[in-house]
Amino acid sequence: NTAIMHIGLTENENAPEVNELFQTALLELGRRLWSSSPEKQHYTKGCLWSPDGTCILTPVHLDGMHVIELPRDLYTAFSTKTVSANRELSKLETAVHVKEGGTVYDYAWYPFMNSNAPETCCWLASRQHEPIHMWDAFNAELRCTYRGYDNVDEVESAIAVTFSNDGEKVYGGYKKSIKIFDTNVPGRDSSSISVKQAISCFALTTDNDRTVTTGSWNGYINHFDLRAPKLGPLFTLGGHTGGITWLRYAVLANSDNWSLFSGARKDNKILEWDMRNYSSPVREFTRNVATNQRIYFDVCPYDERWLVSGDTSGFLCIWDLENNVEEKLPLHGDCCNGANFHPSLPILATTSGQHHFVDMTEDEIAAKCINTDLNAEDITIDYENALMLWWIGKNNVDDNVSDLA
Repeated sequence: NTAIMHIGLTENENAPEVNELFQTALLELGRRLWSSSPEKQHYTKGCLWSPDGTCILTPVHLDGMHVIELPRDLYTAFSTKTVSANRELSKLETAVHVKEGGTVYDYAWYPFMNSNAPETCCWLASRQHEPIHMWDAFNAELRCTYRGYDNVDEVESAIAVTFSNDGEKVYGGYKKSIKIFDTNVPGRDSSSISVKQAISCFALTTDNDRTVTTGSWNGYINHFDLRAPKLGPLFTLGGHTGGITWLRYAVLANSDNWSLFSGARKDNKILEWDMRNYSSPVREFTRNVATNQRIYFDVCPYDERWLVSGDTSGFLCIWDLENNVEEKLPLHGDCCNGANFHPSLPILATTSGQHHFVDMTEDEIAAKCINTDLNAEDITIDYENALMLWWIGKNNVDDNVSDLA
């Protein structure tokens, strides 16, 4: 088993100009759908663009993890930053598929992933009843494993996982510890920081690779200094009514200071914290989160004026942080659980789906199988499980394109 080499990338200089996003109609570029049955509900679990923007990763319940490539014709948009409103909708296909294992808890791309350097093309995933795995984004092969053990020396699944900013460390969040692995030394060797609450998610600033911010299922956010494992959290933030599901750091437009955004399960608030004075949140953003499912949000990496989030009702929530303007677009027919900005193009990826309690008894399923000559897994239920790509920048709009906004 081998890990990866560290190859740095230069910052993309072709990012869209600021103030160009969400100024015209959203244009759907492509979609990938998964069908569900009473036996197997294939709902998505968020999505993350690769750091080089060539592909996107999405886990699907009971169908593993899918890597889907950016449609080839959109590569011209790197230079033009426009797309025709008459462009044909792409039928997105899975390029790489890691088949179903345990339930996917968390996943993260290698931060210097570059398709021109195959050794950098990989991601981490933590799944139920499994250690942390590193997967190859070219052939879906398992590259290596990082194994965390509990206090009775049994392999423990990480609830959260991420890379350090320099890619040289793997951070695993467990029920009672944060474990730190050397990326190039797979196996069980790790350092550990004891925690009192299960770690549910990570966030890091690019300024300081020696500290890490964590969410927990008890609704608190903690900040740890990795150089002082016995010190405990440097500070703790409250304010949420449910377990923390997602954290994001950003330096907002016209600011030199870090803001932390936090979201929680069954909690309709995204909270913004100013890291200079974190005694209380500086702003709240309202979305509908009615379940325990992780509903992702994201801050635009090249125009930090924009915050987007999914919503249990299927809306895409958009906030203009500079002008305090909010917009909600009904993009999905089911829970919108993922929203992620492309790293350099004005493209937004969204995902949908959630678990449904199907009102069909085993006898009804069996009877339908007999009457239709179908297997139980082939009986479809009509819920949307989708990955969709949207153009959010300038486009050559014609008169026949309706404005969603």
